[in-house]
Amino acid sequence: MFRHIVFFKVKPEETHRIPEAAEMLRSLSAVPVVRSVVVGLDEIKSGRSYDIALIVDTDSREDYEIYDRHELHQPVRLFMRGIVETSATVDFER
Repeated sequence: MFRHIVFFKVKPEETHRIPEAAEMLRSLSAVPVVRSVVVGLDEIKSGRSYDIALIVDTDSREDYEIYDRHELHQPVRLFMRGIVETSATVDFER
């Protein structure tokens, strides 16, 4: 299993779009190679917090690469780029 984790910090002027972003990220479960999608919204709001966490599991790194290029992923990526100030990722075999 291959796990892709992304943390998103949303631009201050775009925080009202966090619920919309969460729904778009959850829609990534429709990509055929995706085994699971978990989206979490920060509740602590500390100085080092990110606003949204995304966890995507696929069977393999090859499947992750298919997911990354998939047509359903592209509009979500474009939307997130428009509202995100910064992001961080971790990708690993489980």
